[in-house]
Amino acid sequence: MRHGYSYWLLMFLILPLLVSCISSGLSDIVLKDDGQPCISIPANEDFFKRNKQFNIISTDVFQTGVGQLWLKDYQYSSKPYYVKTQECLRFDYHFQNNITYTIGFTSTEKGNNENKQWFRYMRIKKNKDGTLQLLLDEHARDAT
Repeated sequence: MRHGYSYWLLMFLILPLLVSCISSGLSDIVLKDDGQPCISIPANEDFFKRNKQFNIISTDVFQTGVGQLWLKDYQYSSKPYYVKTQECLRFDYHFQNNITYTIGFTSTEKGNNENKQWFRYMRIKKNKDGTLQLLLDEHARDAT
């Protein structure tokens, strides 16, 4: 009976922690109603729901085959830029359809000086019927 308990403890407590560690570094991206992306820190970064704040140090946009299109550095700003998980970051850039972008930003957890890099490949595909579809990672890079 004790052996079965250990198995379930592994499956429901330890395994999700390992999976969340493996997937860290990938930002969340969803399309807003205006067709522009909402880029955020994923909810699993605040695993214990302590309402953590993250200091955004920099944000940037690259276009595949072109290079850096936009950069905003908040590191030496007079007012720190704090966000919570799933809060849209300020990307003052108008993303166009059918272009593959690499979205990146750097953050630290408030009270911690360890930088964390976030990135994601993204493409907003305009379908023949006029609807927009968000493609991420290998789907964004492989889109034709």
